Amino acid sequence: MAGEGVGTVLARAGLGGGAAGRTGGTEVEPGRATSPASRPLSEPIFLTSVYRFADMTRVEEVWEGLRKGFVYRRLGHPNQAALEEVLARLEGAEEALACSSGMGALFSAVIAHLRSGDHIVAQAGLYGGTQTLLTDELSRLGITCSFVSAATGEAFEEALRALEAEGRRPRAMLVETLANPSLAVAELPDLSALAARRGLLLIVDNTFATPLGCRPLRWGPALVVHSATKFLNGHSDVTAGVVAGPKELVGPLRRLATAVGLTIAPFDAWLLLRGLRTLHLRFERQQRSALEVASWLEGRRGVKRVLYPGLPSHPSHGLALRVLDGFGAVLSFELEGGEEAVRAFVARLKLIPLAPSLGETATTVTYPARTSHRSLSLEEREAAGAYPGLVRLSVGTEDTDDILEDLDQALG
Repeated sequence: MAGEGVGTVLARAGLGGGAAGRTGGTEVEPGRATSPASRPLSEPIFLTSVYRFADMTRVEEVWEGLRKGFVYRRLGHPNQAALEEVLARLEGAEEALACSSGMGALFSAVIAHLRSGDHIVAQAGLYGGTQTLLTDELSRLGITCSFVSAATGEAFEEALRALEAEGRRPRAMLVETLANPSLAVAELPDLSALAARRGLLLIVDNTFATPLGCRPLRWGPALVVHSATKFLNGHSDVTAGVVAGPKELVGPLRRLATAVGLTIAPFDAWLLLRGLRTLHLRFERQQRSALEVASWLEGRRGVKRVLYPGLPSHPSHGLALRVLDGFGAVLSFELEGGEEAVRAFVARLKLIPLAPSLGETATTVTYPARTSHRSLSLEEREAAGAYPGLVRLSVGTEDTDDILEDLDQALG
């Protein structure tokens, strides 16, 4: 990041005038009312769907990449370019692609690099939507998938050997930095080394950790995916996805995303860039509160167990200390009494809303077994850790005492 700290990059994200300067031509100037003597401090929103040119020479130069500029919204626009520049710097990546959703970003990452007959080795216990994509939708395209019980280099190495002995063709590995909802930590240093040795594509969903909590690219080439709807935006008013990585890996994704219309819209890009400017402030407070809440829940009557990598009791705590720069703002806890206990707990909450997402400035609670993982079978849900009594809590920016007070009265 050219010597700049993460906080500086984020605080200055979206400072305006950059789009016109990057293109170097009048074809994308912000508008007739702007003055060359001054530029807007906040990034303008470019809602145009098409750009005009002075002559055919300019069209050819821009289209062939000889001159910076924009042609048509689906092919790229100033708000997308400004957002992707910040996202790439946050992940320490050569390039980033902003998509219309997190699932669109993940789908692009897979489809751009795999073909019919290829096989993905994935971590068991992924987000339910990801598992459905891997097992149901990709199978229509001839891409198969198998799951490994632990996101460790040793477990994946064993799985790869077994597949090769069967004559299968593994081409990619997929893990979550922090698994949803078990919060298991992926052994990214060993997995990156394994992918490099085997010549496999490593795809890492970094949504829960954010670039502030982990930068997977520090250990080697990979495609890092985010549901930017969550912490990166932080205000529940955008649906967006991100893929970041080396240019040679992101390039095919960009061609695919522009061809089928998976790229982000200008207003969504603008909102996401605005949200990013406070990510470091929001996430620091959320992580601090999450650790306090998780510690408070441990040993609480009626709470069977608490899952948070910042707790010494978490199975991944030692690995978290080695891999993460922060433990995240999401925790899970299991209530004694199963679904009936969860229903009673949720009904008594006063401050914390039931909402099937996360990463908002407000603390939210959800029930994975009936939301994020409801499309899975009972066996698959339990393998992912979405037990009948499990509740997932996304900690917001409220006063921690207010969060604890509401949990206290709801737990009874």
